[in-house]
Amino acid sequence: MGQALDYAVGLTLLLFSGYVVHFLYNFGSRDKRLPPGPPTIPVLGNAHLLVGSDLEKKFKKWAEEYGNIFSVKVGAGTLIFLNDKRTTHDLLDKRSAIYTDRAKDQQISTTFAENFALMDANSTWRAHRKIAAHFLAPKNLDASIMVIQEAETSQLMFDLLKTPEDFFGHVKRVTSSVASIVIFGFRAPTVDSWWATCVYEAIDQINLASTPGTYLPIEEFPILKYIPSFLAPSKARATTCFDTVTAIWSEARARVVARRQKGDHRESLADRIIAGELKSDQEMSVPQESNFLGTLHQGAADTTSSMILTSILHLAKHQWVQAKAQIELDRVCGDSRMPTWQDFKDLPYINCIVKEALRVKPVLPAGLPVRVSRDDYFDGYLIPKDAAIFNPPYTLHHDAKLYPDPLTYNPDRYLNHPLLATSYAGSPDYENRDHYAYGAGRRICVGIHLAERTQWRIIARLLWAFDIKPMVDEKGKEEELDTDAYEKGLLIVPKKFKVRFIPRSEKHLEVIQREFETAEAFLKKWE
Repeated sequence: MGQALDYAVGLTLLLFSGYVVHFLYNFGSRDKRLPPGPPTIPVLGNAHLLVGSDLEKKFKKWAEEYGNIFSVKVGAGTLIFLNDKRTTHDLLDKRSAIYTDRAKDQQISTTFAENFALMDANSTWRAHRKIAAHFLAPKNLDASIMVIQEAETSQLMFDLLKTPEDFFGHVKRVTSSVASIVIFGFRAPTVDSWWATCVYEAIDQINLASTPGTYLPIEEFPILKYIPSFLAPSKARATTCFDTVTAIWSEARARVVARRQKGDHRESLADRIIAGELKSDQEMSVPQESNFLGTLHQGAADTTSSMILTSILHLAKHQWVQAKAQIELDRVCGDSRMPTWQDFKDLPYINCIVKEALRVKPVLPAGLPVRVSRDDYFDGYLIPKDAAIFNPPYTLHHDAKLYPDPLTYNPDRYLNHPLLATSYAGSPDYENRDHYAYGAGRRICVGIHLAERTQWRIIARLLWAFDIKPMVDEKGKEEELDTDAYEKGLLIVPKKFKVRFIPRSEKHLEVIQREFETAEAFLKKWE
């Protein structure tokens, strides 16, 4: 009896050990039905390959090796990468109904718990996006927000005239101020005012908590969820980030409430929501309302300032582009007035410059992944339920078949794309799409119309007012600018660099001064 029991126990342990070995060997392996990808190793899959910075360049290399669609295994998780226009259109646009949820990520879910841009495509997301899309629609932007953008841009020109060395701060101020007027009814008159700095404090916290590679991949390796928080500082960073960001946007909303209690009612999104003039299909608590408004402010301010700084960096390095744009500006505006949005069709090269900066250095190089809600098939490959789907702008934008000589900054490549990005993103003619900096499918950036208009106005007026040149050394030689020097995080932004803003003439100076005086008086109402 004892021998039989020992045999049974031994056999059970042997079978169990065999199962564990088999499970661990196959855990992280690639199902043969999946798209191809880099070779896996047991347990980790490809996780060991996803370390270091510049992952977007690694994704680009794999796209060259494995084609228009490839897969990456990270433990139990599957990442699918869409690397050309047809694949992107067929899946994210044509099958958008099942490619709209966000990829599962516990760190992101905690950090962005009330940020509708990172929510699943549920009723709350639909309600929040509906309000945002209505408020940021072209009709509203061009009817009431246009004068605000142009007045703030007039102050930017004046600020660059007075303290050009602080152009990073001035650019960040103007994008934050436009957003804070539109969303909260307050402006940021200086670079150190609360409405100029609050959004960047929030973004700093977000980058600390959510930069890829800095937190535990719990979804892919479920056992990691049992690690206590005191041994996993990334969990604490996520909670701290959510609390800090919520506190910032709660303070912003509280300032609106305090203003309204004094009888000062303004035309802003927060005013309309608090007054009940604009109702959500889903009732929001005060913190949810605060984070909804803050989400819009973050998207409008930080990403746009990064795009503009990228344009300034490349324009300073490629002065032939400035000269070409200034011929156009001088023909349309002369030296007696600044360009306005009404000049858009007559100044097509400014639009080319905006597009090329978005192409060469997209703010989100790998994009924000979505999640497929059921098993799907494409080109004979399985795309399994819950896989994270990446549509990396960097990969598409640096494909030599789509964009010849892709590493070269050249706005001329967009001479045949005179319309705004929304016109091409919404067209079934996917082969003619201009770029993917704003995403694709139902998750395309809801603030695209505001971002396009802000960038165009700023770039047009910068090039009308100034020649942008590198700094010179003690021998009078222009210093070299590094167009690959970027701060890495969830979003990328150029590292600090130095350039000169040289007024183009005395007449231009007079117009800048006159426009600022008018703008300053107009903008007082939001201080």
